[in-house]
Amino acid sequence: MKDLNEYTPEQVQALLAEEGWHDELPPVHRLQLTPWQQWVFWGLRIYVVVMCVIVLWAFSTGVHA
Repeated sequence: MKDLNEYTPEQVQALLAEEGWHDELPPVHRLQLTPWQQWVFWGLRIYVVVMCVIVLWAFSTGVHA
């Protein structure tokens, strides 16, 4: 694999044009999640909070032991 400095500027410009790097990105819109997807994400949030509490509890009891 070549380093970037091994390419000529014309080759770099041709690659950028070929890959579409100069094109404007399409707009991104927020999608509305279905109710079951919202429940799944809330479940993941609750899971993360519970796991953090368990880790903090285990760490604090280990420090005092």
